[in-house]
Amino acid sequence: MDMLTGNIKKIYFHYLFAGLGSAIIISIYITVDTVVAGQYEGPVAAAALSVISPLWSLFISIGLLFGIGGAILTSVLRSEGDEARANEFFTVSLFAGIIISIVITALLFLFREEFLRLCGADEEVLPYALSYVKWLVYAIPFFLVGTALSAFVRNDGAPFLAMLAVISGGALNIFGDIFFVFTCDMGIEGAGLATMLGQLVAFAILSTHFLSKRCKLRLIKPESITHKLAQIVSMGFSPFIVDISFGFLIFCFNNQIMRYSNSTYLAVFGTIANVTVLLQSLFYGIGQALQPIVSSNFGAKNFGRIRAILRYSFATALIMGVIFFALVFSFPDIILRMYMHITDEILMVGPAIIRTYSFAYLLMGLNIVASYYLQALKQSNSALLISLLRGFAVSLALIFLLPATAGFKAIWLTMPLTELLTFFIALALLRKNPTSTLL
Repeated sequence: MDMLTGNIKKIYFHYLFAGLGSAIIISIYITVDTVVAGQYEGPVAAAALSVISPLWSLFISIGLLFGIGGAILTSVLRSEGDEARANEFFTVSLFAGIIISIVITALLFLFREEFLRLCGADEEVLPYALSYVKWLVYAIPFFLVGTALSAFVRNDGAPFLAMLAVISGGALNIFGDIFFVFTCDMGIEGAGLATMLGQLVAFAILSTHFLSKRCKLRLIKPESITHKLAQIVSMGFSPFIVDISFGFLIFCFNNQIMRYSNSTYLAVFGTIANVTVLLQSLFYGIGQALQPIVSSNFGAKNFGRIRAILRYSFATALIMGVIFFALVFSFPDIILRMYMHITDEILMVGPAIIRTYSFAYLLMGLNIVASYYLQALKQSNSALLISLLRGFAVSLALIFLLPATAGFKAIWLTMPLTELLTFFIALALLRKNPTSTLL
């Protein structure tokens, strides 16, 4: 499909379905692990995987930093006819991801227990978290570099190969969870092993793109590496903040929950955090679908096509947000039973927490789409502001202020209030943009 002249609606839905497919399967790596381990081990496994969640955010966010950042620059340069410089950015992005993944793997090997305690693990939860991380460390290079590579493969005209990779890895992860956790009686350790194998398969399938005749990605010797890396980081910093901030929020939630209450509430939060990872991943899918189309047309100055993509993306995010809110608000008991072998104590406190948190889904997608859209237009500062408000400035202030001033239960209002305040600012930033006249 020609992104500059083809039917814009067909192109959008072509990339949207691939983006949503990839996003939902990525979230399976966390969701299915929690469901299976929670059914086998009980609430303590859900609490352990809540402790581990910041690690997933770290891997994904760094992959997006180099993947989205490099892919946007590559798309713009290609639309301008500069293939050589485009491949220089690809080369720098890929090797930066490889180096960072090696460093993180080494640090987690050496300091895994210290990190898990920092994320809220107590003496009861720590052994379960360590059992899972035992295998997770081997998945880091495949997951981090694979996330970056997926963005380039998608922008290189192969969105369905990117989707096939994560579907295959996700399918192996699902069956592996069931086999290792239950059949082999490995418990939560089996979930970690299944995740590692799923990541390996996904990465291997992504790598086959380099054997395709349609592949335009080339590893070449780049010039001005430091300067190019700075450009990549600047361009990818907004999506990086979007994801790393969620991991940091989980870290802060975990510690605040254990400060004011106990592991029962941590298990409930582990459930809602996993639901949020799943739904937020779908919103990322919308952003990742619009990014290559907007970037390419921005380089070619096709502003009418850009505005059309914004309309489609906002409509998609709004519809999905309403559906997600309605489902989560209406069926909290079912969600809890899906994620763990439920206890009376969990059932007593869980539904109210989930219903309160679910209001965040109404505006979450619109804020994420606004950030991706502005980033694709190379308006890094505006995109970064939205991401910082959602992930740090507003949310962190509320995490600490609400329980201290209004009682512990008020902490569950953190994300609904954060998304509401961020939405008004995102709307103002979009209205200032000349390509966003529909708003």
